[in-house]
Amino acid sequence: MISVITPVYNGASYLRETIDSILNAINQKDIEYIVINDGSTDETKEILASYGTQINVYNQENSGESSAVNKGLELAKGDLVLIVSTDDPLPDDK
Repeated sequence: MISVITPVYNGASYLRETIDSILNAINQKDIEYIVINDGSTDETKEILASYGTQINVYNQENSGESSAVNKGLELAKGDLVLIVSTDDPLPDDK
């Protein structure tokens, strides 16, 4: 299994594009997508909620990006891990 982790703090302006790029790229069932919300105060929570069960969301108090990544690694079940920043969507190969 592959785990994809995106840490986010107040990244609402980029978040949807990044999540969509991951979901478009991972059409296999042996991939999990974890988004760690690091205490965002913008519309991040609402955006994450709009994806329902397509992504796994963990909310924590603001502790910094490294803390959010570490939490994602702790939660990840995959043998391989890909960390994707909020403002760095995967390229569209189409």
